Amino acid sequence: MMRKSLFVLGLAICCCLTAGAQDEVVFEFSDGIQAGALKTKMERQVSRLLTAINTAESLGANAINYSGISIDRMASQGIGMTWNTVHFRTMDNDIVEHCIKLQRSNGSMRGYQVRNIGVEMKPLDNDFDMEKNQYQEVTINFDPQGNILDFNFAMETRQYQIILREGVRLGDTDRRMQIIQWCEQFRTAYNQKNKTFMEAIFSDDALIITGKVTMERQKSDFGISDQKKVEYVERTKKQYLTNLFRIFDQESRGGYINVVFDDYEVKRHGSKPNYYSVTLKQSWNTSRYSDEGMVVLVWDFTDEERPKIQVRTWQPMGEEVFGWGDIKLPA
Repeated sequence: MMRKSLFVLGLAICCCLTAGAQDEVVFEFSDGIQAGALKTKMERQVSRLLTAINTAESLGANAINYSGISIDRMASQGIGMTWNTVHFRTMDNDIVEHCIKLQRSNGSMRGYQVRNIGVEMKPLDNDFDMEKNQYQEVTINFDPQGNILDFNFAMETRQYQIILREGVRLGDTDRRMQIIQWCEQFRTAYNQKNKTFMEAIFSDDALIITGKVTMERQKSDFGISDQKKVEYVERTKKQYLTNLFRIFDQESRGGYINVVFDDYEVKRHGSKPNYYSVTLKQSWNTSRYSDEGMVVLVWDFTDEERPKIQVRTWQPMGEEVFGWGDIKLPA
C-alpha cells in the first residue's frame, strides 16, 4: 500500500512538472531596444505574464496569478474581463519579437510595445463563434519604465503594415500607431464589456449614428416583394451608452460579446490634422444577436494623451459609408 501511494504521488508530481514545462514561456526582443536593465525587465515581465496565462488555462483557473508581474491594475482587470468568457494560451513557448518605441508628436517617449504574439482562443461557451478567430494576436504595451500598461487583441498584421506604410508616405507614422493602439483597445473593450473605457473614450458631445435594417413591402409590375430599408437614428453619448450597457449587463449573465474589426482605412482631415477617420468592417456577435456592417470612427487627437471618439456611425454592408463631407466637426 505504501509503495502504491508513493507511486501515485510521484506520478502526480511528474504530471505537474510536465504541465509546468509546457506552460512556461521564454520571451526576448530581437531588436528595437538596447541591451540593458530596461530590456531585461520588459522581457522578464512578458515571460512571466504569458506563463501565468498559460498556467491558468492549463489548470482551468477562474483567474490569473499576477504575482511577480509589474502590470497596471486596469490592464489586469481587462484581461480578467476577457477571461470570464474566453480563455487563451500562447501558440509558442519561445517567442522573439521586435520592440516598438512609442513616441509623442514632440518626440518624447510614451513607452514601448510588442506585437505579433499568437494565442489560441478557448471559449468557455460552446455557442461562442470562434470559427474564424480561433487564432488571434495580442499586443502588450509598456510605460517608459518597462511596466506593463496595456494588453489588447491586435488587428491583422497585414493591415497594420499597410497603415504604417501610408504613415511613412504622409509623415504621420507615430499618430497612426496611436490610432491603431486605440482602435485595438476600443475593440477589446467591447469584448470585455468594459463600461469604464467606453465612458472615457467618447467625447461628451459625440455624434453617434446607428442603423437598423427593416423590410418594406413594395408593389411592382411583377407583384409584391420585400425590400430592405435602412433607418438611421442619431443618438447622444448618454443614449448610446445606456443601450450598450444594457447589452453588456444582459450578456454578463451567461452570455458573451465577440466583436471583430477588419478592413481598416485611415484618413487624416485636410484642414484639421488632429482629426482622423477610421473606416472598418465590424462583425458583431453575441449570444442573442449577430450582424455585420461598416463603422466610421472619427478620432480627435487634440489631447493626444486622451483622444476622444467624436463621431461613430454604422451602416449595413453595401451602403455608402459616411465621409468628411457628411460630418460637422467642432470649430
